[in-house]
Amino acid sequence: TIILRGDLGALVSNRVNRGDVMFAGAVMSFGLYSALMSRRPKTHQLSLISFTIGCGALLLLPFSIWEFSTGLSPKFDVLTVGTLIYVVIFASTLAYLFFNRGIALIGPNRAAPFLHLVPVFGSAMAILLLGEQPRLFHLAGYVLVLAGVVIASRRQSGKV
Repeated sequence: TIILRGDLGALVSNRVNRGDVMFAGAVMSFGLYSALMSRRPKTHQLSLISFTIGCGALLLLPFSIWEFSTGLSPKFDVLTVGTLIYVVIFASTLAYLFFNRGIALIGPNRAAPFLHLVPVFGSAMAILLLGEQPRLFHLAGYVLVLAGVVIASRRQSGKV
């Protein structure tokens, strides 16, 4: 609902933009990551995060080389450096530490529904920080996601 901006016709009319497709791919990748966490080698969490980030950096290296070769380069101003520091500390390190701990505590099946909070927080941050206008589809998406998380994360009683 949030990604499609409340327009289910966007699926058939191919009005989904490239960023939406990239986001859907990221969600699927993160779902796979979550499902495979129970099979990871027993190692310190920071070692696992370092390895994962290193692999991600290697995968992004060809794209970075291409970008630099076309003349695009980041400008290192206060905003860029501050954003980089935020991403390294919060979005990369702490978020993965907390999510991995959550998976260890409740298992991947019960942790997986929380992945769907990403578009909720992403769109809420766009509204708060980027001035995006809140729309009815935001509210509908938030309600659907939160209801799904609550329903899916409840312990099922009465089952053996």
